[in-house]
Amino acid sequence: MTAKHDPGKDLQAVLGTSPRNPAPLGVTIKTKIERGDAYAAPEIYDIVITLLEIVRGEEALQRVKEAGVMAEPPPNGFEYFLVRLTFGYSRRGRGIGEEPYQLRSGQFAAVSADGETVYKNPVTARQPQPPLIGEVFQPGESREGWIVLQVPQEESKPLLIFNREFVEGVYGLWGHVWFQLSEA
Repeated sequence: MTAKHDPGKDLQAVLGTSPRNPAPLGVTIKTKIERGDAYAAPEIYDIVITLLEIVRGEEALQRVKEAGVMAEPPPNGFEYFLVRLTFGYSRRGRGIGEEPYQLRSGQFAAVSADGETVYKNPVTARQPQPPLIGEVFQPGESREGWIVLQVPQEESKPLLIFNREFVEGVYGLWGHVWFQLSEA
């Protein structure tokens, strides 16, 4: 008996792996990160991310102001993006690791459509509610929250990256996870 080839499954496997194949709104990407140091075998943790909502331009500016996240408009030629996503963190398999994970500023960033230019994240007085940046996740936790980004106004198809952490070791180097910040 031969297995049937499912081309849809192949596409799902490559979504989010490069700027040419960013995951669209609503698609869940499952990936992994390494925790530990270069002197011991790393522990592998699973990460699950779903981009749920994108608010751009004037509406994003109004929401940011109303929430008290920042009072200043974006720099000249830029606009704010509010991005709502779900982020989950869990331990892979058996092991002794129960290490918490903190999302840091800059792990999510807006990028040009070609994937070459990473746009600086705006400095905020605080994170939009509910926040993700700065939050600590215990293994098994998943939360929904907001992130503020800024992108040049002329950038019609920006991307979002998640910068994975890794330990240089037997598992190699893992690249970013890529998402679309536009409707198509």
